[in-house]
Formats: sequence, C-alpha cells, structure tokens
Amino acid sequence: MIHYIVSTPYPHRHFISFEATFPTNGKEHMQLQLPAWRPGRYELGNFSKNIRSWQSFDKNGAEIPFLKLNKDLWQVKCKGMNEVIIRYQYYAAELNAGSSYLDDEQLYINPVNCFFYDADEMMQPLEVQLQLPQSYDIACGLRKKSNHVLVAKNFDELADCPLIASASMKHLKYEVSGIPFHIHLQGEVKLYEARLLSDFESFTKVQMNLFGDIPCDEYHFLFHFLPTFVRHGVEHCNSTVITMGPAADFQIEDKYHDLLGISCHELFHTWNIKSIRPAEMMPYDFTKENYTRLGYVAEGVTTYYGDYLLWRTGAFPDEEWFEVMSDDIQAYLDNHGRFNHSVADSSFDTWLDGYVSGIPWRKVSIYNEGFLIALICDVHIRLNSSGKHSLDDVMKKLYEDFGKKKIGYTGDDYMRLVNETSGASLDEIFANIVYGKKDYLPYIIKSLNAAGLSISESANPKWSEAYLGLFVEESHPKVTVQSVVPGSSADTAELWNGDEIVAINGKAHYKNFHQLLRMSEGEIELTLLRKGKLKTTSIKIDGTVWAKRYKVGINENATAEEQKFLSNWRGR
Repeated sequence: MIHYIVSTPYPHRHFISFEATFPTNGKEHMQLQLPAWRPGRYELGNFSKNIRSWQSFDKNGAEIPFLKLNKDLWQVKCKGMNEVIIRYQYYAAELNAGSSYLDDEQLYINPVNCFFYDADEMMQPLEVQLQLPQSYDIACGLRKKSNHVLVAKNFDELADCPLIASASMKHLKYEVSGIPFHIHLQGEVKLYEARLLSDFESFTKVQMNLFGDIPCDEYHFLFHFLPTFVRHGVEHCNSTVITMGPAADFQIEDKYHDLLGISCHELFHTWNIKSIRPAEMMPYDFTKENYTRLGYVAEGVTTYYGDYLLWRTGAFPDEEWFEVMSDDIQAYLDNHGRFNHSVADSSFDTWLDGYVSGIPWRKVSIYNEGFLIALICDVHIRLNSSGKHSLDDVMKKLYEDFGKKKIGYTGDDYMRLVNETSGASLDEIFANIVYGKKDYLPYIIKSLNAAGLSISESANPKWSEAYLGLFVEESHPKVTVQSVVPGSSADTAELWNGDEIVAINGKAHYKNFHQLLRMSEGEIELTLLRKGKLKTTSIKIDGTVWAKRYKVGINENATAEEQKFLSNWRGR
C-alpha cells in the first residue's frame, strides 16, 4: 500500500505539504508520475508548476538521488530498498471546481492535481492521512478508514475523488432507490433546503429511471459558494465539485435554476463520460493527451440532458426550456468558427485550445453545438419511431453495452445505435453537421417545427452589433473590439479584435458610445488606438442587419399532432 500524509502547517501561505511512502517492489529505479491533465478538462494542466521542494528519502530519512525526466515525471534510485519516501509542497491558491485550494477555513484537494503514482504500479491501494483540526469534517467519495484517514483501491479511484475539509461545511442528504445522495455546502449561502432537496431528488430519479441504476454506491455534490462571480463544475465517478457565485444571488429564481442546471448536468456525467467513455479514454492515460472526436456526445449530450430533464421534471417551465434552446441557437449562429471547423474536429482540438476563445473564427463549442446535435437526434428518433423511442434509449444502450462492461465506444458505435433506435438512417445529419461544416439551422427548424415551435428573428438590440457587425467590450471609459462579423461593415472598415475605439466622428464617447453611434447617419468615422498608434477609419451604414437575435416560441398555427409531440417530448 502507498501511504500519504497530508498536512497544512501554514494555511495562509496556500502550500499543502505531502509525504508519500511507496513500496519499491524490488526495483532499482522507481518512476513517479504526476498526472499531466485532469478528467473533465481535456487539455494539459501542467500541475507540476505548483510543486516545490521535491525530495526523496530512504526509510531512515537519508536523502537519495532523483532525476526529473520531464515536466511531470521523477525517477528515484532505490536499489536494495524496500520503500521510498518523497516529500514536496503543492501551491493551492486557485479556487475553482477543478483546482486545489487551502486557506485558514478549508482544505480542498482535487487529487489528480497533486498526488503522484508509481508509473509501473497504478493498481496499488492507497491510504491518505489528513493532519487537520479535529473540528474539520471531510466530504469525499472515498471510503473513510477513520475520521481523517481515507483509503482508495487504486490511483484511478483516488484521482477521481476530490475532497473538501472544513469546520463550517453544511451537509444535506436525500435517497433515491436505496442510494444515498449527499449535498455538501461550503461557503456563506442561503438556500431553501426543502425545495433544493425536492428538486435534486426529482432530477436524480428521472436520471436513474433513464439508465436503470447508477454506477456507484453513494454520490456526493461538493459545493463551493463564493462572494464573486464564478460558474464551474467538474464531474467525478461518484461525486462532483461545483463552484458558484455570487453566493448572495441564489434566492433569485434564475440563479437558482442555473444551480439546478449545472447540478443536473454534472450528475448525468456519472453515466456519460465517467462510465460511458470514448474508446480513446478507456482507460485514462494520465501522461499525455487522450484525443477523441466524441466531445459532442460526452459534453454535448450531457449539456442537452442537464436542462432538458429539468423541463421534464417540471422544475423548468416551457418558457425557460425555450429560452435555453434560444441561447444555444444564438451561440451557434454568433460563432463564425462554424464555417471553418466541425464539432468533431473541435472536440479533438480541446487539447489545443478548447477552453479559451482561440484565434478568431477557428472552432465551435462541443457544448453548444453538441447540445443542438443531441436535440436534433432526439427529435428525429422520436419522429422516425412514431414516438416509441428517443435519445434516452440510445444512452441507456450505451450504458448497458459499453459502460457496464467497461468497454470504450467509438463514433461508429454511437451512430449505429442512433440509427437502430430511430429505425432510419441519420447518417446524413452526422456527415453534414457532426463531421462536416454544413448549416445546422435547417435541421434545427425542422426539429422545432415538429414540436409546434418556431424561431423568430429580430435585429440585435445592440445597434453596433446589428448594423455594424461590431461586438465590443465596454469597461468605461474603454470600448474595445471583441469580435467582428465576417463581411460586415466593421470588417470592411478593417476593425479587428483588440482595437480600442476612442472617438466617434471626432468626439470622445465616454459613457454614450451607443447613443453617438445611433445619432450618426450614412458614414461613421472611428478613431482607434491600435498597438499604441492612433488610426482613423470610416464605416458605411447601409441598413444591412449583420447580427440578429433568435427566439424559440410556440407556433400559433401548430397542428394537434405537433402539440401532441411537444407534450410527449415534455414527458409530463
């Protein structure tokens, strides 16, 4: 067994101290690996940048030589030794759902950030002793050997079980089909607990009914509520960490619904990506990129169900579900990367730049586009099977045939199951909008029309976006170009990302940027600050609408059959 001792002697410094004892198993050299990435975020993490004072010792405390082979792999000489001890410190000063954090009120550890494993012996059991104040409770999916001692059957289990330790954490609990579900609340937040438990129980029931069971013995929601804005969730095998803020806002209805949405989304991941995994991630290889083109399933389908199931349970009224669809359609149509990169290729490239905006017009989102693909597939399956089947059946079949058997699925497997469930080929859809760059809109409109819904279009309410194709970021008194619509008036006038607009027709705009634009006619002269130099350009206004707003709503002329489809899709 590998033994870890974790201590926090100076919490205000944010350094967590680690001591780990590894059996050598008769080896002359031991290679100790720190993961290069973390599940749930498919990009390299470079966690070793947070490590200092790495040392290795024999059982008598004498230092032994080591060599760092690459950015996250250490080699220790251990000939004739039964065990090797390593000591190091990890800087934990970033608080989000995927990081680790320490201060005088709590310890939060995502083990994949900061625990090492023997590169040749990943299946060894581990014990983690936490040297913390006795008043601290621990929220974690690992088995507790004693109050502050956790055990894991292997590194995979340890890496996938984050923990929060605190004296101020609140604990709620509910049960579905004999499975306990725990809600751990860290931070100053006021929630209506009875409603929270009822809503969580409802979306948990519908998910377990969909799949038939859950691949864990218990489940933990670990929440951090912060006073500043943040929205981030990360899935794990039997838990999720969700960081949200401002904490004072969650009695507002739309903020509370957002809390439900991210929670429902992360629970769905327990099946979709933690159990049902692309073949390229079965098992995880923590040393390098695990490329897959199936992000539109892993994240897109989960994004769809995260909101759709809340509509199905009644937590979201029709209008809110329509707004969710509107937002994803808007995000798709506003992203001009859709002309240059398919969602499958964008999934592959998350390892390159998947979580930042990247260069202009390069890629699409596996979340937004994946949501729309899932919606289109779900509706087409329902239509082609005369309402007998849905995307539910595809996901359950993936769980039965692949997840439960610990077999990775491929893109061909997913397409085959969609086609079989539909009873008709959806190959054209996959070729055009999953692996190709064709327009989603005809497929979206057809899907919505089947449910008696339609999309209305109107000019974007921001004048600069609607009539100039110019998206800006306003942080008074600065107005900075964020993006431009290809071929628009702003593009023709050669405005570009990062340009600061300092004057309109020779007048400084201060806080009246949009008012000055509206007052201009025919041609607008803009003074820009670009790379430290002033530049003047002119934009012609010709009445063309370059940016629109899209809204999903009820079609007043919907047939009885379409209304019935909407009711069945709603599921209640």
